[in-house]
Amino acid sequence: MRKILVTGDFSIGDNVFPEDFELIHIRCPIDEQQILDVLSDVQDYILGGPEYLSARFIDHATRLENLVVMGTGTASFVDIEYATKKGIRIANTPHMNIQAVVEFTLAMMTTCLAKVFESVERVKDGTQWIQTPWRSLSELSFGFVGMGGIGSEMAHQLHLRGCRNISYWSRSQKVELETSLGLRYESLDHIVNTVDVLCILITSCDETYHLIDEAVLKKASSELKIFNLSDSNIICPVALKKYLLCNSEAFCFMDGYYSEWVRNQGQYNDAHGLLTLPSKSLIVTSHLAAQEKETVNKLFAQAVRRILEFGCDRLK
Repeated sequence: MRKILVTGDFSIGDNVFPEDFELIHIRCPIDEQQILDVLSDVQDYILGGPEYLSARFIDHATRLENLVVMGTGTASFVDIEYATKKGIRIANTPHMNIQAVVEFTLAMMTTCLAKVFESVERVKDGTQWIQTPWRSLSELSFGFVGMGGIGSEMAHQLHLRGCRNISYWSRSQKVELETSLGLRYESLDHIVNTVDVLCILITSCDETYHLIDEAVLKKASSELKIFNLSDSNIICPVALKKYLLCNSEAFCFMDGYYSEWVRNQGQYNDAHGLLTLPSKSLIVTSHLAAQEKETVNKLFAQAVRRILEFGCDRLK
């Protein structure tokens, strides 16, 4: 009997796994110990929850053979180098969350640019009745950092909404998109200095760690609105805090943070000091972009298929 651990706040139907699998589903893990208590007996693991499979976790997972991350950003949830060293096979479920992330990002752009979060705070504390006119997305200029599947679809959706001022920086040039959507391939320094909205949708890796650093932000417009849907570490937290404090009209939205889940102790114990900033400057959400219900179901179904494929490979 193989034990499989699944984490994530979603339902699992009957007969999803063969009869020789024993399912352990931790729907909403409350702490690391809850996972560590079962991890030593698990051969297969579908990671759809908020945890990070660190070296400490991997050392407990003495029987773990196969790991599938529900999503694309594997490095955000697994110490890939250490897991590989331990002989654990790793897979993810790419290209399945594109529509959900794009829908969420467009919604957050409109919400944040209309100062909705700031308005909520001011209404609650009775200090201000905000009615500042907000600009339609079609009137804004956009710059993209990364132009993969999500970035391409974002650019397409903005183009459909009438946006005609879109530039991008990517590790490879996308000539076809330039032709079809009128995109301009520009340097990162030029983009941050000239656009209204910077959308970060690039894969996290050693090459992109702190890609947006103090040198880049020094060249940024004083009113730049940043939307980071990638790993938080694409942006250097020290540089970001300095930039936001020095530019009262600048703003950053992040779906995810430098310290997540149980490591997140809130604004009063934040090593980076960013969470103390007002919503006028910073909004952080807890990796919500890909949590659309049908997308999660599809991600899980694909993760199950990958686990079963690993099993077939094992029997060959």
